[in-house]
Amino acid sequence: MHRLVAAFAWTLHILFVAFAVLGGFLAWVLPWVVLPHLASALWGARMAIWRPRCPLSIVENWGRVGAGREGLHDEGFVAHYFEGRLYPKTWARRIELLVSTLVLGSWLGFALR
Repeated sequence: MHRLVAAFAWTLHILFVAFAVLGGFLAWVLPWVVLPHLASALWGARMAIWRPRCPLSIVENWGRVGAGREGLHDEGFVAHYFEGRLYPKTWARRIELLVSTLVLGSWLGFALR
């Protein structure tokens, strides 16, 4: 049961991060997506700036520990799965700026379409 909860939370996390980063481009073809994307982008910005504990990280951590696996890093989902694997940990702020630029660019493209 714990493994299933951890896997489900991980899947939701991946989908949410992908939507928060790329959902603005989806809004170019599905305009109704712009408001949910705005909410997800604001949530992502909040997480990047203030670094509170994410509810999905808490659920995933509970599942991982309950299944006898190592918990997530204290920094959360992105630090655990992306930093040091997809890019060096020292690039974290640069990646956040790149993602922010990508999101703002997608909104600009939406506004100009």
